[in-house]
This record gives sequence, C-alpha cells and structure tokens, in this order.
Amino acid sequence: MKREIFLQEALKSMQEEKGKICLSIVVPTHRLSDERRVDELEVNKALDKARQFLEYKYPEPEIKPLLQSLDELYKEIDFVHNTEGLGLYVSPDLKYIVHYPFPVEEKVIAGDTFEIRDLLYKLNYSKTYFVLLLSEKTIQLFEGAWKDLHEIGDINFPMEYEETYSYNIPSRSSTLAGSAHVKSFEKDKSELEEIRFTDYFRRADVLLDEYMPGITPLIVMAPQKELSWFENISKHKNQIIQKIAGNYHYSNRTEIAEIAWSAMRKHLDNEREILIKEFVEKIGEHRGVSGLQNVWNAAREGNALKLLVEKDFRKPGFVLLLSGADRLYVRPPKKPHKILADAVDDIIELVLKKNGKVYFVDNGKLKDYKHIALITRYHAKD
Repeated sequence: MKREIFLQEALKSMQEEKGKICLSIVVPTHRLSDERRVDELEVNKALDKARQFLEYKYPEPEIKPLLQSLDELYKEIDFVHNTEGLGLYVSPDLKYIVHYPFPVEEKVIAGDTFEIRDLLYKLNYSKTYFVLLLSEKTIQLFEGAWKDLHEIGDINFPMEYEETYSYNIPSRSSTLAGSAHVKSFEKDKSELEEIRFTDYFRRADVLLDEYMPGITPLIVMAPQKELSWFENISKHKNQIIQKIAGNYHYSNRTEIAEIAWSAMRKHLDNEREILIKEFVEKIGEHRGVSGLQNVWNAAREGNALKLLVEKDFRKPGFVLLLSGADRLYVRPPKKPHKILADAVDDIIELVLKKNGKVYFVDNGKLKDYKHIALITRYHAKD
C-alpha cells in the first residue's frame, strides 16, 4: 500500500509543478547482471543530454538548482539492482527517482510540465495484492505490487502448524476382523486431519482482515487438498482472484512472485476488458465518446469520468483559441495556433486535474474507437 501512496503523492506533486522548469529523464535499464554494465553509461549519456538542453534553453541561475538535484539523484542510483526502466524527475522544488518494472523508451524532456505517462502507467498496475501460501507445515502471507513481493513477518505470520495428533499403528483385534479396524482407524485419522487443518486455515483466514481491507485481491497457492479445505471455510472468497494448485512450500520468493504477478496481471487486464464493455454500453446512453477531438472537448468541459487510452497512443495536436475556448485540431489550422507535441498527454493531465480516472489498455484494444475513449459524467453533447 505504501508504494501506491508514494506514486500518487509523487504524481500529484509533479502536476502541481506546472509552469516551472520540469525535467523528465527516462532511460531503459536491465535486470540481468551481464547487461547492467551498459546502464550506467546510458544514464550518463541521458544526463549529459539533459544538461546541454537546459543550458541551451534556460538562463544559468534558473537551472543551477536543477543540475544540483540531478547530481544528488545520480548518487542514489543503485545500478546493481535495476529494473527495466529508470526515471529521474527534477524541478526547482522537487526531485524523484522512479524504477519502472516494464520496458520504457528513452526520453529527455524539459518544459513547463513533467512527462507523466510512464509514472501513470506504473500507478495503473501498482494495485496492492496479497498471496497466501498454504501448506501442512506453515502458512505464509506476502504483499505484492507488480513483481515486487515481500513476506509479512509479524506476530501473525508466518503461522506454524502445531501437530497434536499422535498416530499409532493399531493392533488387530482378531484374525477374523482382518484389516477392518485398520481401515476404520485410517478413516478416522483422515477426518480428524481435515478438521484440524480446517481449523488451522480458519484462524489464518480471520487474521487476513488485518491486512486486506475492502476488495484487496488475494491469490491462494497450495496443494489441491489444502485449497479445497481453505475455500470451504474462507470468508474472503470474493477477494480470491485465482487459486493455484501445487506445493510451493520450498519455492523461492522469485518463483512465487513470477507466478503471482502473472495471475494479478491477468486480473488487472480483465478489469480493463470490463471497462471497455462498460464504455460500449455507455455509447447508447450518450455517455461514451471516442476520438481525440471529441474526448478533448468533453475533458475541457469537465465531463471526463473514466478515460481509456492505448498504452502507446500518441498524437500531435494544434490548439486554436476561439472566444476563450481551446479547440483542438489534428492538422495545423491557418490561423495562429499552439502546437502540442502530444495531445494525448494533455488530455490525460486535463482529466486528472478535473478528478477523472485514467486507464491504460493494450495497444489495439481501442482500434475501433480511434485508440482513445471516454466515459463521461453526464449526457455528452452531440
């Protein structure tokens, strides 16, 4: 949860810096050790490019604090533990390092706003989830965001199972009884085992309330028998997004994280599919608009509830001021106008500024709607 809070606070602070010199540097990096050697070189190249751009565009007194902040951030970079991307963001009043667990394109941008798309995409998929690992020996609880998974270690978890059932091989009462007594005893032992493990899992299920408020997603990993026992008693069934059968008691955290994130990513992608279906339904209610210009107009009116945009959709725009209202064109008008390097980014910022939500979807998912769609707050103008 802290990760989400940090990203949200960083995004809010960066949006509030609009109008000041805002420098955004995004560089692809590598997880694998044999590729990390080039990361430091590439980051230094990007920093040199940023310094040259600042020195060319702005007076020295204005960029001095930014250059100092860049030097301070560089010293904080841990090149040994890189992800797939690195973001450095500085302005006169703030500085951030952000690690990206997904591929990014190199960007060095200085202007009066930050380049926030990568940060927003990370926030989109940084929803906290939990992984419950069940076995007959112990119950472990993990908290995750993306592939970053850490084990809960406190007075509740991990929970060790204390064996109180003593198994003694029974003696046969007589030759005539055969194995009937043995089978009966084994049946009793199996039933008692289920009762005790069910009680064990129930106690763990109750403790989950302390960690999983609301509808926090839960992934349960356990052998099939234990999965069935837990599902029968759990009051968190509505939060379980996937049950994964198998014995993961001896698996390392990296292996568990890969499996868990795959399940969580599928869940998040499914949520986007539901949003697309919701948008299609809203079209008939005149609360769904698509295409760059229509979405721009609705966002300018404050009529943006949920914006859906393909991850890599970018489009330049041209704004002509008419009677105090900004009108967006996709081709340069003849009259004087302002050029937007990426009108999609401007729409995203506008939606967020007016308390709307932004959701990224995979490329091609909105091809029938010109790659960008909006669910409006109220009846959209025709």
